Amino acid sequence: MEIFVSGVLAGIALAIPLGPMAILLISTTIKHGRKIGVFGALAMASVDLSYAAIVFAFGNVVIGFLTDWVFPLRVLGSLILLYVGVKIFVDARRSSKINSPDLTNSPTSKLKTYAKFFGLTVLNPATAFYFFGITPSVAVMSQGTGLLSIAYFAIGVFLGSIVWQLSLVVAANLTKSFTNAKVQHRIQYAGALLIVALAIGLILK
Repeated sequence: MEIFVSGVLAGIALAIPLGPMAILLISTTIKHGRKIGVFGALAMASVDLSYAAIVFAFGNVVIGFLTDWVFPLRVLGSLILLYVGVKIFVDARRSSKINSPDLTNSPTSKLKTYAKFFGLTVLNPATAFYFFGITPSVAVMSQGTGLLSIAYFAIGVFLGSIVWQLSLVVAANLTKSFTNAKVQHRIQYAGALLIVALAIGLILK
């Protein structure tokens, strides 16, 4: 039970900071709705679960791997986030110029959303850095434990992460319900600019 609780707390601690992926999740929910946003949240939590299981099972190996790949992952993830931020801004600007501005004029599927968020979260430097940071502690915790302990920790991380991600989806959906198209476009602009700023900041670190 202690390992499970540690996993939940790790998942919450990972999810709460309002990083580029959280902003992208909010932006996607406002643009495409709650059902699409839920699949983005599931993808992000799934990556957290996968990272948690790998770190718990192979902590010392992960330290060596991440040490070699931190910079390339940071650059690649930042460039992709930069592209995503610019695309959100351009799409919002295009939809604001038509007679009946509607942020949902670019439909997307649940599977496509899941795949997009999964891939971006894997490459998100903030996620890699977080697990790199907790790896030594997790490696100590995992000594002498079996597969069940790995599952407990990974599921705990997933639950902690998904609860927060879904709360962002709900908040974004409520915002969409109580705002008009003009306000929603402004939120999209702000979100896009924040993603771009965070992506540039990650490259320059």
